[in-house]
Amino acid sequence: MQRQFLHIMKKRLFFTLLWATVMLTPLSASTTLDSLLHVLENEVAHSDIYIARKQARIDSLRALRPMTPEIRLEIAREYQHFQSDSSRVWYYTLYNAPSPVRTQAFIGLVKLLASSGHYNNALSLLDKEGAETIRSVEGYKMAWLLYQDVASDALLPLMQEEALDKAQQYYDSMMVALQQGADSSPEYRLWYGQYRASERKDWQEAIRYNEQLLAMVTPQDHQYAILAYGHAMLYEQAGDFTQRSEWLVRSAITDVQLGITDNGSSWIVAQDCFDAGDIRHAYQFSDYSLTNATFFNAPTRFIQNFTPGHLIASRHEYEQKQASIRLLVAFIFSAIALIAMIIAVIYSVRQNIRLHALHQEARQMNEQLLAINRQLKEANKVKEQYLCRYLEVYSDYIRRLTTMARKAGEKDPSAFMDREMENFYRSFDDTFLSLYGSFVQEFNAQLKSEARITPKPGERLTIEMRIFALILLGITSSAKIAELLCYSPNTISNYRVKIKNSAIGDRDTFEQRIQQIGTIS
Repeated sequence: MQRQFLHIMKKRLFFTLLWATVMLTPLSASTTLDSLLHVLENEVAHSDIYIARKQARIDSLRALRPMTPEIRLEIAREYQHFQSDSSRVWYYTLYNAPSPVRTQAFIGLVKLLASSGHYNNALSLLDKEGAETIRSVEGYKMAWLLYQDVASDALLPLMQEEALDKAQQYYDSMMVALQQGADSSPEYRLWYGQYRASERKDWQEAIRYNEQLLAMVTPQDHQYAILAYGHAMLYEQAGDFTQRSEWLVRSAITDVQLGITDNGSSWIVAQDCFDAGDIRHAYQFSDYSLTNATFFNAPTRFIQNFTPGHLIASRHEYEQKQASIRLLVAFIFSAIALIAMIIAVIYSVRQNIRLHALHQEARQMNEQLLAINRQLKEANKVKEQYLCRYLEVYSDYIRRLTTMARKAGEKDPSAFMDREMENFYRSFDDTFLSLYGSFVQEFNAQLKSEARITPKPGERLTIEMRIFALILLGITSSAKIAELLCYSPNTISNYRVKIKNSAIGDRDTFEQRIQQIGTIS
């Protein structure tokens, strides 16, 4: 258990450092989208930890005594982007609170109703309280955004125009309040500058103002997620969709780490991944966002995102089915290959049994050859001596067998000798090439290209190669070579002259060069 705990802590530390590196990278040197998505993927996988941490903070606030209006306001704000029903209840308990707290609670409640899609309730509450209650930058901004949402949701053009007129009035009031407070509040000055730049569609200037606002908060602050989302929208207006995507992911990461369930950025990230063909990430982020929308309990949030979420889920299910089909096909082919392998092994075993039976007939001679081969392997310095001795024994053995066959009344002793010589050549070739595996290549390398020799199918050495193989072993007499290979001395001499005439370089040193080929392997 302790080892598992340490493993988990190391993994969490790695992603914390990675996240810190990503978030603290200067805006002029943006981190790649892949790295950000990797961080978001890991954070979403551990989102239950952050949700539990958020709930624990709320529980600790609810346990405080005495329960002052300020504490109630903080609890309501903690719930605002976590559970809409609970937040609404706590805001309502402050309806009769002292003026400063009541005003903040009123603005928060209207914002909550608007974000939950309860526009009529939000408008009714705003009309009932009157303009005096919201006479502040925050209040004007709340009313401006509320009427913008109402306009976007209006079905009739007339209702939309009226909502837009109201939104413009509150926007103008907000800009006046920001301008008046700009000298005493750096934050008001930056907001004012950003809105004015946006009015002029000077998006780069608006981005510079928003960068300064971002520098005033940390990635562990919910305001960072809101500003990062706005930053992404400014980059979208500027046509820089790479930066837009990166800042949306940054916003989503902060939401996850703060246990925010009223998500906006993660939905857009999921759709971006879907459009890019990254179905795995699209499904992971949309499923996370849909689960949070259900937990947050705002029906409009769920309805807005159900259709794209359903489309992503359907595509993910299709991809999973295709992957299952591919896996099944691979399994079938693997099974066929395994069966074929088993059949091949059975066939090979049977063939080996047959070969073993055949080899029993020649065991006595093989033992003699094996003894010679063992001696060759034990002492490289005397390999030629042993191999030559082996050849003499074998050729003498063939001659004796031929003589015995003739005495025994064999009808065609020559045919018998031809068969035995064929076995002799094959045995010689195998034995020699086991000691000089590169002989054929090195022998041909000494010849002109048009004179190079290729053994026929079924044979490993030609007669010419065997002659020079014996020369390599130190047997240079044509008579001795003829005796070993059962050819006439004249034939051996002709082959030697022919090959030397085709040699590259000095023909007189050709045989010396051949004698330098290879070593015993």
